[in-house]
Amino acid sequence: MKPLLKSVHLALWGSVILLMVGSSVFARSHRYQNYHQSIKPKISAGAAFNIALHNGQIQRWPGEHSTLTKPAQAFGTLAAPYLDGPATDAINYEQDSNLNNGAQVPPDNAACVGPNHVVVAVNTAIEWYTKTDRVQQHSESLNDFFADTNPSDLFDPRVVYDPYDHRYIVIADEQSTSPSNINYIHLAVSMTDDPNDGWYFQRIQTKTTINGKETWLDFPGLAVSGEAIYITGNMFDFNNVYVASRLWILDKGLYNGSDTSSVAIFDISTEAGLEDQAFTLMPSRMYGPQHIIEGDTVGTFLFSSEWDDGNGNDDLIAVFWVTDPLGQGTGPLFGVQFLNPGQIHDNDAGLPDAPQKDSDYKIDFGDTRAQSCFWKGDTLVGAFTVNPFDGDDAGQATVFWFTALTNNLPAIALDQQGLVGAEDIADTTFTGFPAVAINYKGDIGIGFSASAPSIYAGAYFTVHQSTDAPGTVQASQLLHEGMDYYLRTFNPFHVGNRWGDYSSLSLDPENAYNFWVFNQYAWTRGDYDPFSKEDGRWATAFGKINPSDTQAGLAGTTTLSPQGFTLEQNYPNPFNASTRIRYYLSKSADVQINIYNARGQKVADVFSGYQNGGEHELIFDGNNLASGIYFCTLKADAREQKIKMILLK
Repeated sequence: MKPLLKSVHLALWGSVILLMVGSSVFARSHRYQNYHQSIKPKISAGAAFNIALHNGQIQRWPGEHSTLTKPAQAFGTLAAPYLDGPATDAINYEQDSNLNNGAQVPPDNAACVGPNHVVVAVNTAIEWYTKTDRVQQHSESLNDFFADTNPSDLFDPRVVYDPYDHRYIVIADEQSTSPSNINYIHLAVSMTDDPNDGWYFQRIQTKTTINGKETWLDFPGLAVSGEAIYITGNMFDFNNVYVASRLWILDKGLYNGSDTSSVAIFDISTEAGLEDQAFTLMPSRMYGPQHIIEGDTVGTFLFSSEWDDGNGNDDLIAVFWVTDPLGQGTGPLFGVQFLNPGQIHDNDAGLPDAPQKDSDYKIDFGDTRAQSCFWKGDTLVGAFTVNPFDGDDAGQATVFWFTALTNNLPAIALDQQGLVGAEDIADTTFTGFPAVAINYKGDIGIGFSASAPSIYAGAYFTVHQSTDAPGTVQASQLLHEGMDYYLRTFNPFHVGNRWGDYSSLSLDPENAYNFWVFNQYAWTRGDYDPFSKEDGRWATAFGKINPSDTQAGLAGTTTLSPQGFTLEQNYPNPFNASTRIRYYLSKSADVQINIYNARGQKVADVFSGYQNGGEHELIFDGNNLASGIYFCTLKADAREQKIKMILLK
């Protein structure tokens, strides 16, 4: 692999700086000299729990085994958007406890969907299920899952599906001060698009010396593009004082099994020309053809919330981007631009805790840090939680979402913005911990948590349909209702009655239309702690969202054309007896496309010859084959990809 370049290059485009990674000399944007973040940095609740556990301030003990017995109830109307199929119960407090000899709070909810499976990771456990019939195929602790990298007490997991190379990616954090200061990110990549086929593992050293201080990574973000994997983190010293933020860029060497991913670390805030450090840089999950600027591919976009420009605008959103992330040309290059949504958050009051039914104890809904973002078709959608300065939701934790147009880099334009007040669920509803994605029609899916004086904390979702007025959303819909009040602070070490720290919403790579939402809800109480006198328990669920009442089979699929090497899932699939095969070549190459049966025997030569780089499509006719499972392979540029095809006659 070509190494990341280390020379300095600067281009000023209006108010936006692009700066190549380089030495200790960095240029500054005069316009951004007074910009700083108004959010107060703090470690995540998952990290606080882990630190207290290591320090002996919290002791785990296995709780009694329990199972979920109450299904999700219908909510809202049958009009779109709606839950397409059941809400499927996943990891809960007791399962996490049984797998890890004690449960952890809060349940950081990470999940993604692939062609045939849903992979979920919560706190210290991982599971995966089939998409069609929701059969659980695997369940174990994260420590056992990552046994090859020798971890202990992992926390803050993240999971994404790579639609460019058809793999699942899982990361988890490890931090300890005893017997010495350590910090690692543990990385796993599935061998194929089926998590049952096995995984490759790698441990990444993330303990970093910044300004003379040893720091560790908290609240990791994870994203993937056609070229690279992106991991972000808030860097705290080992006294848990915030120091800086960092971005790690990895190539996909681990995908080969016999290799590992090369890793490079970047101070993206400074290198983009800022005086202040961005707290919580959330990288964007990428889907579809990536943007090209000055001949270089934009690897990913990132955003950071709650900036103050020194002129009374204290709710600015910083949008960053990375071009040529692996240094194949003149990069990596970093850019930043600030968007002004107006005063959307009451900075003096902060983010209030959420009320809940049957209890005077409120739930900590976190803070205003960036929570989730997704990029597709030159549109970036992001979300976080605010306390609106005025309006119907003033004084309540409320999900804020926005879209930005990236087609005219570096002049990013704020397109629309809105709130998810969810007062249609109950009066005085608090919302938080959002997750977002956008489909090929332009519908935006938003998953979120909600709690109110008259309801228990539960999992919900809504959609901004492409035909809706800017900034508006459809009716709130239920993923799973809360079933009891929630209180679990682990006194006398008080980590807070925390909810979150995040949730997940994924775009279905099989049709680029449906969303899959994953979140927590307040479960029935149990596992009484005689020291803190608390018995709150959490559970999680996932479900498939139909965003605008269109059958996915009729909606078709979007063209996926990354700046890399990609074989799309054939469409339709299952098929009878012809199907379309689409693929993308980053450069001209000799191409072979073949069909194999389930025994590995080649049954058809679809194409063999030289083709130019770009998008290609062909029709495969299976009239001469019997019904069954087949595999289509694409070989080009010394690489190979495979998809599963089902022929039904």
